[in-house]
Amino acid sequence: MKLYHLKNSLSVITLLVTVLLLSSCTDNFEELNLHPTDPTAEDITESESLGSLFPTMIAAMHPAQENQSQMIHQMIGNQYGGYMVPTNSWQGTNFGTFNPAKDWVDWPFNKIMVGFNSNFIKVKEVTQSNGYIYSWANILRVATMLRVTDMYGPIPYSKIGEGGITTPYDNVQDVYHNMIADLDNSIRSLTNYLAGTPQASPLAEYDVIYNGDFHKWLKFANSLKLRMAVRIALVDTEYAKQVMQEAINAGAIDANADNAYIPTQDNPYYKASHSWGDLAVNAVLSSYMNGFEDPRRSAYMTEVTYGNTPFRGVRMGTENMNKGYYSNAMIFSKPAFTSNSPLLVFCAAETAFLKSEAALRGWIPGGEEKAKQHYEEGIRLSMEQHHVELGTYLSSTSLPENYRDPINSKEVAVDKAINVSWDDAGTSENTKLEKIITQKWLANYPLGFEAWCDHRRTGYPQMFPALDNLSSSSFMGSVVNTPSRMVRRLPFPQSQYQGNSDAVQEAIKMLGGDDVASTDLWWATKNK
Repeated sequence: MKLYHLKNSLSVITLLVTVLLLSSCTDNFEELNLHPTDPTAEDITESESLGSLFPTMIAAMHPAQENQSQMIHQMIGNQYGGYMVPTNSWQGTNFGTFNPAKDWVDWPFNKIMVGFNSNFIKVKEVTQSNGYIYSWANILRVATMLRVTDMYGPIPYSKIGEGGITTPYDNVQDVYHNMIADLDNSIRSLTNYLAGTPQASPLAEYDVIYNGDFHKWLKFANSLKLRMAVRIALVDTEYAKQVMQEAINAGAIDANADNAYIPTQDNPYYKASHSWGDLAVNAVLSSYMNGFEDPRRSAYMTEVTYGNTPFRGVRMGTENMNKGYYSNAMIFSKPAFTSNSPLLVFCAAETAFLKSEAALRGWIPGGEEKAKQHYEEGIRLSMEQHHVELGTYLSSTSLPENYRDPINSKEVAVDKAINVSWDDAGTSENTKLEKIITQKWLANYPLGFEAWCDHRRTGYPQMFPALDNLSSSSFMGSVVNTPSRMVRRLPFPQSQYQGNSDAVQEAIKMLGGDDVASTDLWWATKNK
């Protein structure tokens, strides 16, 4: 018996064929469409018809498409998350100087929200919102839309597919609750499916992450629940504590063998840094890792030959960036990816650090003893993930290195810097929390959006402020430029103001502040 439902009508067969033809125009589909000939309604299997939609939905979680990666992950997530810095001046407009071009804030919404949901709605229609295929699609949807709501705040979610271009927005708390409910439904559905279906999924060929192993997708879903619950626990504590415990009991990703990666033969970070000269490592990352003598440095960034430091990043927010200078690999480190490096989506180390924070704050049992255990386990898992020796790293009391830009000799240092050793943390809960978030940040490279979320939520890790703050001349509004508080969100897209204006006005009311970059999201309001 089929565990997903198809409408037995000519219109649905037509829809399925259309889906395949439309999907052939999506990013990288030529590589991923495995049908050997031009398909017709007679030779397309049901699994192929739906399965062909999944590669692009999977890719949306960490896009390999070069323009999407540059405009969204490199310019926004990895810059505000402290991992990378674009080295192109972009005619004087840049997210790093807080004055991007006005249409740039449309990119994440239009490319992620619209691009993903066009396929998701097709899956929803064909499956009638039932069965294991729909459940898998919903897990991918949560992982993808989480990034969108964490950028903008309120987004259309619960009514997607019902209102055309005039879809109402949900407030952030409702988005999170609805996403977690969707994950719960998917977990139940996939658990039931696996109980009666021991053989491999018929969609395995479309699953580039886990090859159709839904046991691992269940772990991924529980990992997302844990990530989301920790994010909102300061403002929705009792609900979040329940969700955390459910996720931990059910089993999140806790071994590197289950890490989620998207394979690529054209890594966008490699292309942007090595081929285009548009990307370098962030100075704050090199300063922490140099100071800690972190064994992962060579796995994260290229070595430089100029000066007295082995690795050197670029300071964020330099007005009129000199690309020829800041893209020079002898002076500044580039991300150490190759053309075929896979793209990280979730790693076991993050699970350990989420548990560490939860234990420290009393959200799960165990207190500081468990917090230390999970903290050190997260570091060990990250070293194992990157195939480097741990050595004496856990007992290190070295501090982050001061950063000096060779071109202008401007120096900056981490204020009240912390080290690695848990035993050297003293009695301050804030110091212990800073250690957890800083090591989580190092382990999650290059998941810049997660790093940006943690920075907005906790103020950690301490960042180097943008060298030049040009926000006062930008539609972004005035941005506070300090080590613990910078850009808080992106303004809503102009395309939404033009095509969904009533809904956007309601969304602004949900924000509780103006539609500018300095307005806190619901879960970040504790960080003042």
